[in-house]
Amino acid sequence: MRLVIVGTAHLQARDLDHGLELGHCSVDILARVQPSRAKDYVREFITALAAWRREPAVREFVHRTRCELGVAA
Repeated sequence: MRLVIVGTAHLQARDLDHGLELGHCSVDILARVQPSRAKDYVREFITALAAWRREPAVREFVHRTRCELGVAA
C-alpha cells in the first residue's frame, strides 16, 4: 500500500514516469495478496492518472490493474 501511496504523490507532483514505476511495483505485490483496502488505493492511483489517460503507458497500466487485480477506475 505504501508504494501506491508514494506513487500517487509522484503523480500529484506531475512525475508520471516514477509514479507509474511505483504503480507497477504495487501491482506486482498486490497480484499475490490482493487485500481489498490496497485495491482502494490503486483506484485512487488510477484516478490520479486522469491527466495522462491518453498516454499509452497509462492505458497499459489501467488495463493491467483490471486484468490482474480486477480493479477498474
